[in-house]
Amino acid sequence: MNRMLMLGQRNQLTLPKEFVPEGTSFFQCERRADGAIVLVPQIAVPAQQAWFWTRRWQEGERKASEDIQAGRLTRHDSAQELIAAITTRRKGR
Repeated sequence: MNRMLMLGQRNQLTLPKEFVPEGTSFFQCERRADGAIVLVPQIAVPAQQAWFWTRRWQEGERKASEDIQAGRLTRHDSAQELIAAITTRRKGR
């Protein structure tokens, strides 16, 4: 979607509502070699949820999703069964 924007009196741009994802608090501005200016929306994450967005956690989420889609999972009927399975697996290492 292309749209012409005008620079205001105080060198400010007003972005059309449809360009701004809900929850966006600020943009990262990048200038490309071809002269284009790219605004990348940055959505704030509450500090208590920041761990979820770390690279390590997201890699684990991706691997878990792949395992689930491939059917590589085991179900247990109780916490005791789960603990027993983990214990057995650890002893086998």
